[in-house]
Amino acid sequence: MTLGILVTRDEYKEDIVGLAKAALSNGHKVIIFMMDEGCLLSTDSEFTSLKDINGVTMTLCDFSLKRHGLSEENVPEGITRGSQYNNAVMNHDSDKVIVF
Repeated sequence: MTLGILVTRDEYKEDIVGLAKAALSNGHKVIIFMMDEGCLLSTDSEFTSLKDINGVTMTLCDFSLKRHGLSEENVPEGITRGSQYNNAVMNHDSDKVIVF
C-alpha cells in the first residue's frame, strides 16, 4: 500500500513523522507533498530526514515555497521542488491520502 500525506500546515510535524514511520514499519510506501505553510517544514531537519528512508518520497510546491519567503537553497537535496501536478500524482498513486 502507498500512503499519501498532504502537508498544508507546519504544526503537525510529530504526528506526520510518527505516522510515516509507522506506515514504513508495516511495509508501506509513503509519498509526502508539502504546500502552503507545510513548506515551512522543509527547513526542519527531523522532518526532512524522512526523505532518507527507503520507501519515502518528498515533494514541495515551489509556488508555496516562494510565497512563504523561502529560497531554493532552503530545500535539502532529495526533496523535489514541484507544482500542484505533483500533488495530483501523489493522489493518483496513493491508496489512501491523509491531509494535515
